[in-house]
Amino acid sequence: MMKTLIRTLACCSLLAVFTACERDLEPYSSTDCRLNFVYLDYTGEVMTSDRVTEAERTASYSFITAGAGSTERITTDTLWFDVSTMGFLSDQNRPVRLEQVSTGEDDAIPGVHYVSFDDPDFTRLCFVPANQNRTQVPVIVLRDASLEEHDVTLVFRFAENEYFKPGYTGLTERTLHIADRLLEPGNWSQQYFGTYGPVKHQLMIDWTGEVWDESYIRSLLNGDSGYLSYLKEFFQQKLEEENAKRQEAGLDIYREADGSEIRF
Repeated sequence: MMKTLIRTLACCSLLAVFTACERDLEPYSSTDCRLNFVYLDYTGEVMTSDRVTEAERTASYSFITAGAGSTERITTDTLWFDVSTMGFLSDQNRPVRLEQVSTGEDDAIPGVHYVSFDDPDFTRLCFVPANQNRTQVPVIVLRDASLEEHDVTLVFRFAENEYFKPGYTGLTERTLHIADRLLEPGNWSQQYFGTYGPVKHQLMIDWTGEVWDESYIRSLLNGDSGYLSYLKEFFQQKLEEENAKRQEAGLDIYREADGSEIRF
């Protein structure tokens, strides 16, 4: 009798909890729609804001590596960044507005280093298609002569418009370094390649025929770790062989511009 009573009370308690929960849940009714940049981990899973690091928010682009293997000189290029929406979908295309954030140091100049975010050539490409919650937004970079001497930084974020507000803190801003010389990729791995240097970077390109930009390195990091270990050993052995040849010819071993010895 006592066991039956306990079971009855327990069932009544659970029913009361579920009933209360149903009363507390209200249909999503906010009309605000928000935007976040999307970051994927090595498994392809979307990362939450607490997992995204500053390094992952930072990307780099070099006209040198982008034009590798091409017979034509690239003067402009379009980079695409993954974006997701929060809130209801819409049956119409919804424009996305971006704005530059000034850092006060080597900031990219609109119209010189990139197409301004209010330029029609840009705005016609920057929108969320109808009935979709994922898309890509562009940054159109320009090959100005100044980039051969020093790289510039473009920090950009979502700006509020009549369709969207910025989303979660940590997922609404990106940093892009732009150059016309070899530039350290944002996902460079010291574990496999050691300290970055432009001379080392060029050797890796020459010895493998690959561009060794962010896209290529990402494919390696998301692939077979055994192949990465092989590449590390390959570069070490190749460097030893090439340095020996240089010394036999009366030349110094490979060094960076500051005199530091190249190591893998």
